[in-house]
Amino acid sequence: MLVVKSRRCRPGGEASAVKLRALGHDVIEAPLLATEAVAWDAPATAPDALLLTSAAAARLADAPAALRALPCHVVGAATAAAAREAGFGDVRVGPGSVQPLLDTLAGTILHLAGEDRTPVVLPPGLSLATAIVYRALLLPLAALPAVDLVLLYSARTARHFAAEHDRLGGARGDTALLAISAGVAAAAGPGWRAVSVAATPDDNAMLAAIAAACQ
Repeated sequence: MLVVKSRRCRPGGEASAVKLRALGHDVIEAPLLATEAVAWDAPATAPDALLLTSAAAARLADAPAALRALPCHVVGAATAAAAREAGFGDVRVGPGSVQPLLDTLAGTILHLAGEDRTPVVLPPGLSLATAIVYRALLLPLAALPAVDLVLLYSARTARHFAAEHDRLGGARGDTALLAISAGVAAAAGPGWRAVSVAATPDDNAMLAAIAAACQ
């Protein structure tokens, strides 16, 4: 099966591509995002804990040692791995998406985040401050790849992929999508040949959905 990775910027996309190739898939990587660090200042008063909702934030934050020693809540396994690699010592893994994670937290939390963020509702007892530590720039799609399945990992890039696909003259009815969540699938819009959604918002569920599509 030929699969195009059309969301993640490196190195996250490369890691997923390695997994896909190990399972026998042909992979065309077409990253639609490029990330860059943003200068930021640590708060004068330390928070109770940190929040990381992307691996890019963990890699690019360059957080001081005092913050890296705090409890660090992350959305899922990929962000947890990036956080540990970046030196965060007390990493606590959440359920895979940000709102269910926030619903379990209380106290004062500092969110190390990108400029583009998912809207959330804060539960009672949680105070959330945000430090922008990176930005993700959208990249053009050079050409329409001839593939069986396009993998989409965020609403922002799902919308961008759809716009680029249309700009390049693609027929949506010829293209099948696999999205990491229902929200991402909805962001891609209508008219695709098929749209599948991973059972849970993580790489393992995406791989399982690809395996199901191969049968």
